[in-house]
Amino acid sequence: MMPPFGTSTAPTDPMSPTYPTLPLVGDATYQPAPVPGSNGLAIAALCCGIAGLFPVAAVVAIVLGVVALNQRKYRIQRGRGMAVAGIVLGVLWLLGWTVLVVAAVVTDEPARNASGAVTQTSDAYVEDLKAGDCFSGAGRDEVDSVTILPCTSAHESQVVTIFAMPAGPWPGEDKVVAAAEKGCTEKADPLITQRAYDDLSPSFIYPQDAFSWRGSREIICVVDAPKGTTTGTALK
Repeated sequence: MMPPFGTSTAPTDPMSPTYPTLPLVGDATYQPAPVPGSNGLAIAALCCGIAGLFPVAAVVAIVLGVVALNQRKYRIQRGRGMAVAGIVLGVLWLLGWTVLVVAAVVTDEPARNASGAVTQTSDAYVEDLKAGDCFSGAGRDEVDSVTILPCTSAHESQVVTIFAMPAGPWPGEDKVVAAAEKGCTEKADPLITQRAYDDLSPSFIYPQDAFSWRGSREIICVVDAPKGTTTGTALK
């Protein structure tokens, strides 16, 4: 009688050696051995992040932090927190540098000739305006920056004069507006030509809240072109 399929009829020798069963190669799992100490790149990322006062260091912090986190996929080692901190600090420093660069571009002093007249178009904060400056971009409820340009170019507004309100605590918007209207009528009207008086509209820029008041108490008396733009100066 034939033995059942899959069985062996060979006798078992009790003296024959036995071998342990090994798993198939495909079933093996690899667990990386822990590496002592903290990841060097993570430490470097944190140091560069702290030294992000230099833009290059901020970029290096981000790169090293990302590489250090990537190494954790195949290496068990401390340092994840330092790598993340380095990346965060690097990003914050880069954002700060970006803001500073943009602010520097916006606040560059406009080019002026010997008499103080603007000779080329540039962007600037309202606080940089001077009497006689022609500008555009103030047609908003809150004005932070404007475009200053030569008065021979088409522009929307011109500064007639500037005066400061008395020092003291914030008096409230209503009182500031009343003082601005009175002051600009008294100080600006005598300085403009008859044509400007007939064709342009008077207005003013003023600190609208206590925060702005702490930065500047100046009232900027302005004449605006009601039909969009005008050319030439409005001053006598």
